[in-house]
Amino acid sequence: MPHPRLEPPYDLSPLRTVLIGIDFQQAFGEGAWEHVPGASAAIDNFRVAARAWRSAGGRVVMIREAYTPDDFPAAIRDEIVLVHPLMLGSANCEFHPDLLVDGDLSIVKKGFSAFAASELPALLDDRGWDTVVIGGLTTPICVTTTADGLSMAGTKVVILSDACASQPFDGVPGELAHNVALARFRYQFGQTLTTEEFLTRL
Repeated sequence: MPHPRLEPPYDLSPLRTVLIGIDFQQAFGEGAWEHVPGASAAIDNFRVAARAWRSAGGRVVMIREAYTPDDFPAAIRDEIVLVHPLMLGSANCEFHPDLLVDGDLSIVKKGFSAFAASELPALLDDRGWDTVVIGGLTTPICVTTTADGLSMAGTKVVILSDACASQPFDGVPGELAHNVALARFRYQFGQTLTTEEFLTRL
């Protein structure tokens, strides 16, 4: 497989490409259950990208991590349901406003990676999409675990660098975690674009 850094810009034709939003849920944001500095700007940029992509004839797939009581063993079910931030039906589990619109596809994942824990690979195969453009929360966890899996399976992946954001963790500031995750992704797995650069490709 050619190295992503050496390949020309990927073909982003709506016939072969889909725009994916990962975990743009109310649990992730500035001052939310998972504090994500920069989330508001990332969400706004994804809205812009999605509106333009739909106008160009492209499809949008919105993915969220969500659970039901049946996803947990009976012995701990009641305890987990009370405290888990991503239980289906909770406010935390819902998308931020105006991201999922009529005509979009919506799927649920049961773990960090939508590649490993959702129907996304089958959906891509069924629709003939061999290229994905991704935005989401958070960059080093659910976004890049999904992007890595897709890339290693042969899908061409573009991450919208300013339509993602990271939480701080283990003493690492959110902005640094975001930038390192994107640098690592570009180095081995795929390509990145800003929202503005993406819009010029439509």
